[in-house]
Amino acid sequence: MYKVLVLGSSGILGNQIYKELLKINNINLYHTGLKKKKLDFTIINELEKYLLKINPDLIINCIAYTNIEKCEKFKFISKKINFGIVNNIFKIKAKKKLNFKLIHFSTDQFYNKKKQKFSKETSKLFILNNYSKHKRMAELKCIKNNCLIFRTNFFGKSIKNKTFSDWIFNSFKKNFFFYLINDVYFNPLRITTIAKIISFIIIKKKYSFNGLYNLGSRDGILKSEFALVFAKKIGIINNNYKYIKANKLLKVKRSNNMLMDVGKFEKKFKYILPTLKAEIKNEVFNYI
Repeated sequence: MYKVLVLGSSGILGNQIYKELLKINNINLYHTGLKKKKLDFTIINELEKYLLKINPDLIINCIAYTNIEKCEKFKFISKKINFGIVNNIFKIKAKKKLNFKLIHFSTDQFYNKKKQKFSKETSKLFILNNYSKHKRMAELKCIKNNCLIFRTNFFGKSIKNKTFSDWIFNSFKKNFFFYLINDVYFNPLRITTIAKIISFIIIKKKYSFNGLYNLGSRDGILKSEFALVFAKKIGIINNNYKYIKANKLLKVKRSNNMLMDVGKFEKKFKYILPTLKAEIKNEVFNYI
């Protein structure tokens, strides 16, 4: 049986991917904890023991330290999690002569084109903070080791109540004053959509593909517009917000235009990605 290990299965994305992969019959599926992590994989000995115990055919790496402010403040932790774990995986693979494929989730934070232009995988990258620096280091390590890498952004109702749509729901629902950032563009997917795509890749045995791919919706929107459309569809819209520019609200510099061109993914995987309008429409039912 084909053995699949989901690293970061206690996190938002990893948990949903694990649940989706449970529907596949002809694989042995392993996780690293569903409610909380079982092991500290920044410790290479713990990671090595676990990999040797399972000897997986495919690893799906969803581990990440995504709080950009904390990554800036705690540079060592950011590097240890966002790069160090990937680096250790390949050290162990070489040392123990393991034979597995790796699917790695990266970020759309590298893109920052002017106006509403969509970035391709070959577009100029912008390393604006520790988070993007360490995620890029991990990407380069994965590229060197012939991995499948997805730059992505996601939303949706989560077990930890920490996604952008969770924040929107809570902000409007609690009826207190808050800011909406009105100069940042993105084109995310639902968590469940990404999980279904990973399931599709495994079922169709396309995990043998290598390279870097943008994975997002076919169109994009301002984060402030996303918030208003989402709240309106749920029926919790109010006027307790004000617009603000990202650099006036947030301490750490980051990208303003994360719009991704997803044509390369659609062509290679023969998979038509959804529009953001459709993704929002489908996700609101999880909040109503």
